[in-house]
Amino acid sequence: MKLNILNANGWLFIELVIITVVAWVVFDPAVVNLYYRSLPLGYDTNRLLYGECTVSPSEEASEEEMGDPYNITEERRQQMTRQLTTVEGVESAYLYDQDLWSIGHTNETYSPCRHEADTLYMGWLAFIPDSHFFETYGLQPLPGSPSAEELSCIKRSEQKVVLTRTSAMALFGSADVVGRRLTFCYNPEFEVTVAGVVEDIRKSLGYNMRSLIFQPENLTTTRCRFVIRLKQGVDARRFVEEHGRDLIRNARTKYTRVSRLMTYDDHLQQLELDDGRTQEVNRSLALALFFLVNLCLAVIGTVWLHAKRRTEECGVRRAFGATKLRLLCEMLLRNAALATAAVAVGLIIYLNYAHSGYSTLENGFTYNEKLYVPRLVDIPSDMTWPDHFWSHFLVISACVYLIILLTVLIGTAIPALRIVHTKVTDALREE
Repeated sequence: MKLNILNANGWLFIELVIITVVAWVVFDPAVVNLYYRSLPLGYDTNRLLYGECTVSPSEEASEEEMGDPYNITEERRQQMTRQLTTVEGVESAYLYDQDLWSIGHTNETYSPCRHEADTLYMGWLAFIPDSHFFETYGLQPLPGSPSAEELSCIKRSEQKVVLTRTSAMALFGSADVVGRRLTFCYNPEFEVTVAGVVEDIRKSLGYNMRSLIFQPENLTTTRCRFVIRLKQGVDARRFVEEHGRDLIRNARTKYTRVSRLMTYDDHLQQLELDDGRTQEVNRSLALALFFLVNLCLAVIGTVWLHAKRRTEECGVRRAFGATKLRLLCEMLLRNAALATAAVAVGLIIYLNYAHSGYSTLENGFTYNEKLYVPRLVDIPSDMTWPDHFWSHFLVISACVYLIILLTVLIGTAIPALRIVHTKVTDALREE
């Protein structure tokens, strides 16, 4: 009997070691993706709408006035902005210029920036001056910085930029940096002055950097799309359902009209879907769920059979006075110790593999070949636990251990409860 038990323990141990290694590979992207999805965007999307406009020449506009109907001039932008802000419930509107890699855009653009001797790659975003950019998105200036209205009025010729809290800390070691200067490391290099600092944001669901630099740029877009901020207390989703048609019907000029309206949350999700990021995240979560179900069935089945083989032993021990609670606790502790030892061995095996392909931060770029980190550029103050080898490894390992331990304990407890409640005479007859 002891030999059979040892053999069963050995096979269970080997099975749990293999499962640990596979579980690490499967749960790593799922846990990291869930973590990144849980991070706040940093700006209030509950009051934001996204509206697409189409060229709709009016009979009132002559051919000379129309010119190029697809050229979004400053005059046309202002006209459309005025029309949108006259709609009841609308607070402000900003021309969404995707050519400027604005908030919501999924592509990544970086600028090498230097203060003193440190050169870091910052996420770069542009905004159109005098267009209510910071107010519309609801970006919050830090104490000591100009108001959102003043920041939106910065001109390109002023050679000024706005930083997020994280980018200010990365470059200067402080968030109180208004008036200080930094260098854009282009060819040729040029200096700019920090006009203000705002709270951290992420520009889209799939973009995780918070080290951002906002720089004013002249209007260049040929597509007319607006981000619309609603007034306090107005919910975006309800507004689209109840007043969306009215806005589409009334918000029009001689040149353009709103043709499509949705909440900004839906817009971000659509961008992520178009970019393929949604499919990647869903695949990782579906694979983790599929593996978890099969893990439970496989481990619980194996542990169940292993526990049932101890029925006769439990009957003998109960005949000599062992209590049901003691037998149950011993079975649970024995299998918990076995699972802990197996997970430890499995993690050591995976650690060897993971560490062999990991490289550190170099010139602003981090290459993580063996650990799942879904971004290309990091700077020290912007990095979170998935970007550091040991914190990443320990967090995922703890998740894997808890999942396997819980599965083993459930697989042990179900048959163990049945065994300890079996009559002694019936238990002794079990083979």
